Amino acid sequence: MLLLPALISSFAPAEAAGFEVKTMRAPLSASEVERSLIIGRGWLEFGLGADVKFANGYWDQNGKAQDFEGARWLYTTERIGIRYGITRRSEFYWQVPFHYVQLTNEKLGTNTSDFGLGDMHFGYRFEWFRKDAPLTSVVTELEMKVPSGSEAPASYIGGPNTVESIVLSTGQPDLYIGLKAKQQLGPVAISGGATYIHRFSAVTQFTVEVEEYQFAGRFRPGDEVRVNLEPMVQLGPVAISAEGVFGYRLNAAMGTTSKGIIPDANLDPILGTNGWYLDVNPGIVAHITRGFDVDLGASIPIRGEDLAFWPLEEISPTRGITGSATLELRY
Repeated sequence: MLLLPALISSFAPAEAAGFEVKTMRAPLSASEVERSLIIGRGWLEFGLGADVKFANGYWDQNGKAQDFEGARWLYTTERIGIRYGITRRSEFYWQVPFHYVQLTNEKLGTNTSDFGLGDMHFGYRFEWFRKDAPLTSVVTELEMKVPSGSEAPASYIGGPNTVESIVLSTGQPDLYIGLKAKQQLGPVAISGGATYIHRFSAVTQFTVEVEEYQFAGRFRPGDEVRVNLEPMVQLGPVAISAEGVFGYRLNAAMGTTSKGIIPDANLDPILGTNGWYLDVNPGIVAHITRGFDVDLGASIPIRGEDLAFWPLEEISPTRGITGSATLELRY
């Protein structure tokens, strides 16, 4: 008779624990300045966002701002993002973009638009060092861009008037290697880092190799070094930040595919396609609940490069302010 109550009491805690919600999750601060650069073990985040740019200008070869002559370029990105905390020190992330673009020119009667899938990104972050109260976080990240968007401007047969599609992809993969750090100082946090972007070459449908009389040439955008610094201040449930981004791009290259293991031996650099840029990105994060944030921001170009590869905004951006909004849902 004494054995039965003992067995019931021993099984009760295990049975109750089975109904607890995600007990393996790492703690997540309600304050942005106290959050690590990784999301934390067991957390799953869905991000739904959009970026909109109305561009009416460009940068010339000397980096000076110039206006379009009657043209207007609308470039939007609709984003679906996922982050998942795999372990206590690592996370996986993935982003799928879509683009709606429109080119208009009242003087020429131009009104061309297109919509399609962009280039997907996925990556892995590992936190090498972390200290709480105040927070210190140091991570490395490895990211890959997969050419999943449209790289075909339609057929060249019949002349340029048959080109109706707008290229939405560079047509080649990129590898991102970065180091980032964040340090909290009371209600203030400073984040920054450096990223090296290696761009592989690929045969792309928008590249025409005229010297060798090939319809499709091999194209490689220039590698890029990117440095950013972002101060942030927490004001109750709202965090305000202002990020500065400096980048330098090397010359792109184009040519035919070479024999052997390395296919880039025949590529010739396109002189004048290198250069540097500077952007300022103010932002605000509103914490609705611990699992629901609203992120609003903008990207303001201070200095840029000429449009050597327009309309490929990723490597040849037009001049215009980009507004952004993202809903972050966590479980």
